[in-house]
Amino acid sequence: MEWRRWACLASVVALLVAWSGAEASATIAKATTAASPTALLIRAERINTAHDARFAELLRQLHQKDARLTPAQRLHLALLDALQYSLQGDDTKATSLLRKVIKHSDNPSLSARAVAQLMQIDFLNRRYEKAYKLANTLVSNLPNISEPVARLSALNQMVQLMNRVGQYDLALKYARQIQRSFPSPSGQCAGSLDVTQSLLYAGKLTSASPRFRKTIDVCLAAHLVISANALRLDLASLLTDEGHMDRSIALLDKIAPSIRKSGYKFHMASLPITYAQAYVKQGNDAAASKSALAALSMFAPGKTNWIVEDAYKVLYQVDKRAGQYAQALAYYEKYVAQAQASADDTRMRSLAYQLVKQEVLANKMQLDALHKKNQILKLRQRLAEKAVETSRLYITLILAALILIMLWLLKIKHSQLRFRRQARHDGLTGVFNRQHFLHAAKQTLGKLHHSGRCACLLMLDLDHFKRVNDSHGHAAGDEVLKQAVATCQAQLRTEDVLGRLGGEEFGILIPGCSPTQGLDIANRMRDALAAMKVKLVSDSVVMVSASFGLACSERSGHDFDRLFGDADAALYRAKECGRDRVVTACDDEAFTARDDASNETRASEPARP
Repeated sequence: MEWRRWACLASVVALLVAWSGAEASATIAKATTAASPTALLIRAERINTAHDARFAELLRQLHQKDARLTPAQRLHLALLDALQYSLQGDDTKATSLLRKVIKHSDNPSLSARAVAQLMQIDFLNRRYEKAYKLANTLVSNLPNISEPVARLSALNQMVQLMNRVGQYDLALKYARQIQRSFPSPSGQCAGSLDVTQSLLYAGKLTSASPRFRKTIDVCLAAHLVISANALRLDLASLLTDEGHMDRSIALLDKIAPSIRKSGYKFHMASLPITYAQAYVKQGNDAAASKSALAALSMFAPGKTNWIVEDAYKVLYQVDKRAGQYAQALAYYEKYVAQAQASADDTRMRSLAYQLVKQEVLANKMQLDALHKKNQILKLRQRLAEKAVETSRLYITLILAALILIMLWLLKIKHSQLRFRRQARHDGLTGVFNRQHFLHAAKQTLGKLHHSGRCACLLMLDLDHFKRVNDSHGHAAGDEVLKQAVATCQAQLRTEDVLGRLGGEEFGILIPGCSPTQGLDIANRMRDALAAMKVKLVSDSVVMVSASFGLACSERSGHDFDRLFGDADAALYRAKECGRDRVVTACDDEAFTARDDASNETRASEPARP
């Protein structure tokens, strides 16, 4: 399915809008006389179709009553005239009238319809920058548009525009909003057609999808034959792409009379080229050549569009297979020229889209500093020169790239710091892990040795910690460990080195500490842990005690391995002697006097886990 077929659907939007307007104003029509300007305007909205003679006649009658029209009615008539000129291919007159409506109308709904129609004309005539600017205006005013005809027109145009720039998710969002907001037959046709085409262009449909049949039926029930034919042409092209040429040709044969009867320009040109693509794949070169030439005949020489491009491609393929290489080469050169023009058009569209996008971003950044209208005027004046536009775009892109690089570097730095912390610290308690504790303790001890200062190494183990996990669960055990660490840290200085050696065992290196001071710190810690009460989620309370082993550099020296071994041996003796006590390797006594007294005092207390 060639994406360039989207351009063929542009004028269908105006037709759907007009049909929807009929149902919204039906009650008004009954209250007016047939000859009044208001009644004529309503009737024109109701019967508006491509090249409909009744529509042209109503416009003629309205122009005859020009003297009786109010200024608002004249602007409404100008909008209908612009639609008629657009359908007839006279975009110059249509554009002039639409700009007049936008400039002079104080009716938001009428202005929105004019903006939507002008956006369509600008896009089809490759004035992409203007079309994108109008789209931004339309989107910003969309919440304020409540009149059904204008709202449907605005939403429908946004669907078409988003599809053309490949923003299929946004197109589907607007299309489904149409389905929800307009329950009338014409509104449902518009919404269903937009949803189906957006899914098709996004590559999410096959020819077997029931959505095609359902949408075609909805549009035919609403008497919107042109809309139904647009989707049937898409379906025929999709069938050809999938290799079902016979079914594609049968479908085209079925809808050909309806397309010719409507006289709709885009469909009249799309029909023969869709035939040609099916015939050339089928191997019917004579019919393919005839259909391709028929498609070419509808355009003036030198015209550039997707139909002309595909026609030259078909003719090239036919002549190449027939061995007419000179003619095939001529057609191939024309096909390549068309393809190059199409590629240039795509680049132009992309550049315009980026320019307008950057303009919107710039406006938002300066809203706090300057008045909105003055800033828009200033930006429009700058955009008058293409050199300024391009320079600003390049600068913006460079700044965006630099910002992305900075954010990327910050993210890397943040990750490095996070990984470094994870590598050094215990994930549960936040203190040093075993590996980093041993490293940090050795370094600190080496510095103390050079400066001639002493140090104490304190090792502690929570008593019977397994009972906590078995009785209350591992979550309770984790909470006990965290509070125990916090309790110990409250007794330490910032330069003291605390680490988790494994499980419920911890090590503490205390620089500049004598044996007496180390013993006093250990006893304070032991008392604080004994007084700690951990309240769990189940409202139960857990109490713990700890055994301590103390070694000092005055006896063990500044060799960390020996100091560590002495502290570990002291801890082992503390656990062998009944736990909940401090054993020091700094002298020959196993226990301090305070330990014995404390143990006697707590002999009558309930056993802790």
